[in-house]
Amino acid sequence: MTDQINKTRTVFAVFIMVLLMIATRGHNNWISSIVHLPDFTIPALFIAGVYLRKFRVAFVIILSAIAIDNYAIVHEGIGANCITPAYSVLPFTYYGVFWIGKYISSLKIDSNIIKNTFVVVAASSTQWLIATSSYYFFTGAYAKTGWTNFYAYVTQWSMVEIPLVLYWMIAITIVFTLNHRYSFTSFFSAQKS
Repeated sequence: MTDQINKTRTVFAVFIMVLLMIATRGHNNWISSIVHLPDFTIPALFIAGVYLRKFRVAFVIILSAIAIDNYAIVHEGIGANCITPAYSVLPFTYYGVFWIGKYISSLKIDSNIIKNTFVVVAASSTQWLIATSSYYFFTGAYAKTGWTNFYAYVTQWSMVEIPLVLYWMIAITIVFTLNHRYSFTSFFSAQKS
């Protein structure tokens, strides 16, 4: 019975995270016209790594991100300039975030907050740098100048894109801390096993 309850909670948690990804993945949708929230994919992978810990959960989240992008390109006419051979690196960087999430004790304010913050910042920055490096390499930017302008490119875009993930992680930390203190849902209030 407990296994079935945990499976149901896991499915519900993944469902909510995928809905947030659909709403925030940066494509034109109903919520983008109201407010544009940063992409929820990386935070979803951290949550999955810390609490859900199953490869199949990461697989569903990563596959959902790819499906959302594919839908936006094929059916909504969103420009496919980000879809280069570098896109094949993205799922591996996403899995890396999930895997690193397994080393975070919890997503709440506790005695490990400094270590957890360092891990989140380092993992988010590394994921972004690998994804950006591969994108830069496979676009016209590399063909024109090689790696000479890469530092300027990284400097320009890292200060825009990395903090967006960290804003989500701050919000998630606040929600999980409040959940731990007031037990809105017991599924995410306990430490991982």
